[in-house]
Amino acid sequence: MIEILGKILSRLVNVALFIIITILALVFLRENVEMNLALIALIAMIIGIVGTLAVRYLFKLLQWIGGVFSRRRQPPPAS
Repeated sequence: MIEILGKILSRLVNVALFIIITILALVFLRENVEMNLALIALIAMIIGIVGTLAVRYLFKLLQWIGGVFSRRRQPPPAS
């Protein structure tokens, strides 16, 4: 049950991250580029997808690095 809730929350966080990155890209492109609005929206959505994947893999990389460094330490012996 906890695994199912974790997957649902993970998907919701990914969707929220996609929406935030897309909106930020849309605002930035709208201010700085003179193109058709539909093309700007399409580019912003592509940036949102790529940005979401990049952030997910960055977090996985940080988790992996943390695991590598935490495995080196030996736990204290139990008395």
